[in-house]
Amino acid sequence: MQTIKLISRSGDPFELPYAAARLSHVVRDAQAEEDDGVIDTPEDVQIIKVESRCLEKVVEFLKHYHEEPLVEIKTPLEDNTFEGNVKQEWYQNFLKGIDQPMLFDLVTAANFMAIQPLLDITCLKVSCQLMGKSAEEIRQILNIPKLTAEEEEAARRDHRWIFDD
Repeated sequence: MQTIKLISRSGDPFELPYAAARLSHVVRDAQAEEDDGVIDTPEDVQIIKVESRCLEKVVEFLKHYHEEPLVEIKTPLEDNTFEGNVKQEWYQNFLKGIDQPMLFDLVTAANFMAIQPLLDITCLKVSCQLMGKSAEEIRQILNIPKLTAEEEEAARRDHRWIFDD
């Protein structure tokens, strides 16, 4: 079995089967194919925008996904909860108990590494956390600074359709 190392921003290597790592378009695109379209020995890939703690979770996801792919998340969503939309227990547990910064780091890593199933599941988790929240609660969760009175007035003027009043 061919393996590959993904190397984090701080230089920590994470080894996994190349077949699992290929889910990332960044990993796939970084490999030089031979004339016959086969890759003899996968080259290690520097993942310069992802810290070690996050890359470790990404590799955990890739390894598991290779063994048990995530069942496609149906749209429109069937439920307002993460567990109501993601039926597989491993994937439910994968994101259970992680803090907000790590969740957002995983969204960013999935986007940067072009890992669509990881991006789907992490964005779903964020969207379920935002459902039913007030604008102020969403602002806090997403760490959006409060608008000044002048900024809010300009936003209301320029984007009337957004505001309910």
